[in-house]
Amino acid sequence: MSDAEMIARTPEELLPMITVAINAGDPGGVVKYWDEEGCFALPDGGTARGHAELLALYEQRLALRPEITTRAAKVVQAGDIALVTNVWSTRLRNGEIDGRDSFEGVATLVLRRHADRGWRILVDST
Repeated sequence: MSDAEMIARTPEELLPMITVAINAGDPGGVVKYWDEEGCFALPDGGTARGHAELLALYEQRLALRPEITTRAAKVVQAGDIALVTNVWSTRLRNGEIDGRDSFEGVATLVLRRHADRGWRILVDST
């Protein structure tokens, strides 16, 4: 697949594309769907900002070999910004977190459209 084919042309296209990268265990593939100024809000109140920190975060998380499903339950677009409500569930294939190997939840994502017309994650509040 060429780089042009791997660009999310609509907010709705982004979740399936990043889900494929997560399930493939490809941290670099995940980060390419993030804005350069992207910010991931961590459960402990911390954040991962920018591609370098996001790559480190996904390298750590994908070591657990998650198998994730996602669904855009709601998308609200205003120009080059979109708000996405993501309903997700995951099963860890290599380890546990706090004695659990499966999780589910709802995340709020803010997406931004770039000059190449592709959508990328700006903020994730999973």
